[in-house]
Amino acid sequence: MATFFLFLLGGLLLLSLVGWGTFWILVQLGVIVQKAVEPPTTDTNNYSLDQGRDVGKRDH
Repeated sequence: MATFFLFLLGGLLLLSLVGWGTFWILVQLGVIVQKAVEPPTTDTNNYSLDQGRDVGKRDH
């Protein structure tokens, strides 16, 4: 009788782990699909070195 309950408990644990794994995979796939449908980043070609000082050789 005790063996049956241990077997039942192990089966429920295994079933819950499989369910959790399936849920986690579906969440990950949802995140991937959500990122895939986002519009691509557009480049504005606005490159500047606004550092407040000259860029070059340092004064020693």
